[in-house]
Amino acid sequence: MIDLDTLLSLTEDTARKAGKILARRANLTVNSQENHDVKMQADVDSEKFVRATLSAKTPFPIVGEELGGDEALMGSDQYYWVVDPLDGTFNYLREIPMTCVSIALMKGMEPVLGAIYDFNRDELFSARADGKLLLNDKPLSPRWADTIEQAVLVTGFPTIFDFGEQSLRAFIMDVQRFKKVRMFGTAAIHLCYVACGRIDVYVEDSIRLWDIAAGLSLVRAAGAHYKLERGAANKPFAIKITAAGKKEWIANR
Repeated sequence: MIDLDTLLSLTEDTARKAGKILARRANLTVNSQENHDVKMQADVDSEKFVRATLSAKTPFPIVGEELGGDEALMGSDQYYWVVDPLDGTFNYLREIPMTCVSIALMKGMEPVLGAIYDFNRDELFSARADGKLLLNDKPLSPRWADTIEQAVLVTGFPTIFDFGEQSLRAFIMDVQRFKKVRMFGTAAIHLCYVACGRIDVYVEDSIRLWDIAAGLSLVRAAGAHYKLERGAANKPFAIKITAAGKKEWIANR
């Protein structure tokens, strides 16, 4: 029997420590830039730190954005860590303060617990999926809009998004139903904001598991809802996600 409270404390502590290191901005080396994606050494260094910390204290395998992992874990009944060591890398490079460290414990595709640390605002969102949503260790009680017409949608164009005319037309038809639309460039923070009620709906296609894994526990703990579908077949860990404060907003998509 695993001790989920101890594991959540480990997750919170590791995310916070990794974020504090990133906040120093000591290594801004760009390893590669291709199309809409950018890779920085800071991502790699952060993931190595997180992996070493988790591996020293738990036996679970790890999936991470920079160093990969076994995609078969998504269809298993095994516990495993999912790490996004720096979500919002381009924001980080350009000093746009929308970046975070995201760490989750999953069992197959079921969220177990997660922590997301926004080191720019010193906001640590965390939760056991079967527990309470916490912000800096204090419980949150979210409140969402009453109708779609009053709701705020957050979305984005992931690096593997289809920018074809049909996809863009469908996107425009979808977003015009909402009061406001926002794009922050970090899926993990998008889910934090759905969970705590700062926004109402988050939708993104072909996002990767590490971008959303920790946020799933937050959304579930907050009493919000989500729906996952497997994304592009030729893209490992690709997922389409819809998350919303109200269940009917999921059902209608």
